[in-house]
Amino acid sequence: MQNTDKIPSTRRNTAGNDAFVLSCLVAVCSFGIFTISRIDTPRSIETIIAASEMPAPAEQAETEVAVVAPDPVLDAPAPPVTAPVASRVITLPPPSRARARLPSAPGFITLLGDALNDAFFYRSDYSNPTGHYGGDWAHDNIGQSAEGTNLSVRRHVSRSGPYTGGEMKTRKTYGYGRYEVVMRPAKGSGLVSSFFTYTGAHDGTAHDEIDIEFLGLDTTRVHFNYYRNGRRGAAATFDLPFDAADEDHLYAFEWTADGITWFVDGEPYYKTVEGDAFVPKTPGSIVFNAWTGKPGMAGWHGKPTFESGASAHYSCVSFSPIGEESRACSDLFLPRRHHKTAAQTAQLSIQPSY
Repeated sequence: MQNTDKIPSTRRNTAGNDAFVLSCLVAVCSFGIFTISRIDTPRSIETIIAASEMPAPAEQAETEVAVVAPDPVLDAPAPPVTAPVASRVITLPPPSRARARLPSAPGFITLLGDALNDAFFYRSDYSNPTGHYGGDWAHDNIGQSAEGTNLSVRRHVSRSGPYTGGEMKTRKTYGYGRYEVVMRPAKGSGLVSSFFTYTGAHDGTAHDEIDIEFLGLDTTRVHFNYYRNGRRGAAATFDLPFDAADEDHLYAFEWTADGITWFVDGEPYYKTVEGDAFVPKTPGSIVFNAWTGKPGMAGWHGKPTFESGASAHYSCVSFSPIGEESRACSDLFLPRRHHKTAAQTAQLSIQPSY
């Protein structure tokens, strides 16, 4: 009987080698499966595809230059956004009309106590034989002091009548904007003190005009008046809470395509109605004067009993074009405020058309 407890050594070695080989195969297979599973994951595949399709740096640069060119329309810079600017003007026209313009000289301010600029102002010195004025304009009736300019009315026989008056006007013409004057009218029956714009036949245009007027007969009232093509609009008279002849005050009117608003010491007093057909449309000279009329005017301004040499005083005149901020008389003159707006008391129905 064969003894099975004794196994030859060669057989034992073969069995050990088989076990080692089997272990190696298992290890190799496990490593292969692990490697294949890493390669087959979606993330790894996407990364490989992206890397394979990515152009070389030089090719990428050439593609950008050739394809990504600036478009003159799409790539144009956006327009700047401008914040609204507050305006110091009390009343503003609607935005659609605020842009309306008339030919106009630039804005200005003049302190009439300074040396008078003859290149800027014309000092009237001529006769008025056919007009409503009761005498000539005399250069000598224009006086100057440190406080301003005085325009006098004198009982002096002239070519046009028994009086002479004083007048100044700009050599240039002005359109839509704000007109301001600091003045003190002459006091005395028969006297008229004015600040206004004017253009007419002498300038080769229609008669257009906007007025601020004072009658020396009663300087506690102010008169507002306007014309277009020689036809007068709805003129009005207002009581003032002061006597205008006692001290300087600030008077103004604002003229736009929509109408006219008049101010006293910065407060609105009167405004034309919407669509008023008599609002002027022609640029004019700025004029200020002191005068008395022919005998037929006495029913309006009173019998001329004034003292010879009585004068109206003007210390500042300014113009600011519509929509622009420029230095004005109101920036310098600080009047005593009167918060009560006077009521309209009369229409100037007897005012002559001139």
